Amino acid sequence: MLKITRLGRCLSAICSPQPLVLTSLSAHKFTAQDASAALRPFFFIVHPDLFGQHPIERSVNENSLKCLNEFLNSPAGPRRGQPQKLVFYIRATNSFGEETLREVKITLSTTDLRTAVMKILNCFGLSDSHVPQGDTDSYHSTNRPIDWHPSFYTAMGREHPYNRHSRPIVLTLRGWLKMNIDRSRSHQAGMRYIQDDIARLLHKFQADLGLKAVRFDSAWGIQHFRGCLKSFDRLFQTHPQFLKYVLKGKTLVFSNSTGVSRLGEIILSSEDVPQAWIKMLKSVGAYEAVLARLPMMEAKVSKLLNGTQVVRLEKRLGHVMAEDYEVLLNRLINSLRRCQDHVHATFGQTDLSNLQIRVEGESNPLMVSSLGQFIIPASVPGTMVVDFIQENMEQAQLILKDITGLLDHEEKSRVEALQCLGLLELQKDESVTPAQMVSCCSRLMEESWRLLDLPTSTGGVSLQGSRLRVSHYYSVMQDGLICIPWDWVGEDDL
Repeated sequence: MLKITRLGRCLSAICSPQPLVLTSLSAHKFTAQDASAALRPFFFIVHPDLFGQHPIERSVNENSLKCLNEFLNSPAGPRRGQPQKLVFYIRATNSFGEETLREVKITLSTTDLRTAVMKILNCFGLSDSHVPQGDTDSYHSTNRPIDWHPSFYTAMGREHPYNRHSRPIVLTLRGWLKMNIDRSRSHQAGMRYIQDDIARLLHKFQADLGLKAVRFDSAWGIQHFRGCLKSFDRLFQTHPQFLKYVLKGKTLVFSNSTGVSRLGEIILSSEDVPQAWIKMLKSVGAYEAVLARLPMMEAKVSKLLNGTQVVRLEKRLGHVMAEDYEVLLNRLINSLRRCQDHVHATFGQTDLSNLQIRVEGESNPLMVSSLGQFIIPASVPGTMVVDFIQENMEQAQLILKDITGLLDHEEKSRVEALQCLGLLELQKDESVTPAQMVSCCSRLMEESWRLLDLPTSTGGVSLQGSRLRVSHYYSVMQDGLICIPWDWVGEDDL
């Protein structure tokens, strides 16, 4: 009888609606996977591929990364013993704006993995706010309910808690800004002197050299851009007349490659030294002949496709050099010549001058762009090009018919949103279509009363004085630029 009574009490406790709480003897520990994820910003600045022109420093970083990997992934975890000293090199800019390599030494002497990660990030001046909290006391009660097997809930006639459809947490634009606007303002204020210096140098070069424009098309931050301009300024001081002669009326771009683009822009690699720049600039005249041949080759492509227009458009991080573009055009011309019977059978005498194509490299897809242009990889067989154009003619024509008005509408919406929100700058990523940009700007203006609250009020957030980029994700850049997805969620969308 006593046994039955005790059994009944146990069953009643199990079936009780309150969760059964146990004391956990172990909590989540900071693992090697956590460490690797937390150190991603560090891996980015010391990656050996960034030091291709510096073999010694590249080798040092490779060996140090191997030692660090062994330290992080030791089966027994970091062990106490002789402190491990590692050396890394990172890119930096000195007080004269010159790019240099800086040596950073770290000592790994702790057995606590999280402490080691925090120390590494702090040594390199990187944020540690994303690092998970440290291990909790292994004997601390976590008040964690038992995770019963599904068969238990079936036997008891109760619903499994994991089967309950909870409402997902949706991050709104205003909610994200509340958490990040102060960080953006801090970054923006800290970089203001660099922005002012960049503006001063840009004005100087355009005035003294007669440059049409100067751009920075690179994934590196504005500090790197300033370093490029400082280096170019010293080059100008030693070769003023030569640079005026070569660059007058041209567009100068600091990017990831060196040469003359198919648009005739002068491209200088931000990773090269000034001596390499001057060597390239001395050969600019040789590109004139190549640039002169390009329109004639584009005319041949046009003729082979019943008068289709051939246009050029560069991506921000994907410049095609003039000599490479000539090779692409030549390849497509030969491919189209071999299938002229198929062209005539498909299009007959139809005039295709209302269509536009862009000839690109093989890494690009065969597609119709958001601007209504056919993207044609030169490696695609001519018959496939013809069939694709024939199948998508109507779609391309509809886009081209509306694109001029849509681009005007996009610019008008951008300017209105910029003024309505009091922004310093409003731009977009290349991957954002005009229609997406118009939609985003219109919604920003509709929500402006929520985005211009006084920061001192309860929950207030203001975009006034901010720099905004419409993209596909949320982020705060190094210079304080705020990135938001074009299809952000508003308070009324919930």
